Amino acid sequence: MKRNPKAILFDWDGTLAETRSAVVESMEYVLKHYGKEPWDITKTKYRDTNKSLKENFFNFFGAQADEAYKLYLKHYKEHGYNQVKPIPQADQFIELCQKKNIDLYIVSNKERQLLLKEISQCFPNAKFKKILANGDAPHNKPSPDPVFVALKDNNFPVNRENVYFVGDSKQDTDCAMNASVYPVLLGKGNFMDNAYIKKESSNNSLLHINSFDDLAALIKG
Repeated sequence: MKRNPKAILFDWDGTLAETRSAVVESMEYVLKHYGKEPWDITKTKYRDTNKSLKENFFNFFGAQADEAYKLYLKHYKEHGYNQVKPIPQADQFIELCQKKNIDLYIVSNKERQLLLKEISQCFPNAKFKKILANGDAPHNKPSPDPVFVALKDNNFPVNRENVYFVGDSKQDTDCAMNASVYPVLLGKGNFMDNAYIKKESSNNSLLHINSFDDLAALIKG
């Protein structure tokens, strides 16, 4: 990295916040209600990893998708929020970026009402320039649309030098690559195999980090 980026975009689930237990519990509740197979089996059989959770509900529930999604939201609001926690070191990294005047954004495929509640709960003092949720751009990730919508009012070129996108899945890195910004993969990489990560890292197509401390070490004083 030659200099600090002007902007950093973050995914939410699994990147800034640990939400898996909340999502899984609510999905298990809805699947059981409709007599479906458990989440691990359902997601393996029917989930399209290029779509948001909401967009996948038709794959899971067919004609009952809208009704099932409403039940999911109800259960999540009642039982999920108290399970959501910040990812380790995320708060400190956000503070560092704000001190360095790096603009911060969230680009998520999550439902907006859930996303805003969790952001205020996990990072009450963080200043995000823009927050994009499911449906806020013409197409969700991995389309580049959310990146372009988030950055449309900025006065710098949208490229790999100016903009980093931090995420934990192939959906995030594909979105970054499609938008020609710098993909930063946090952790093991959901929906990605080790060979792919190693290959893309070795040719500098993406930066692979284990923690926010790794990325903080690259932010220059």
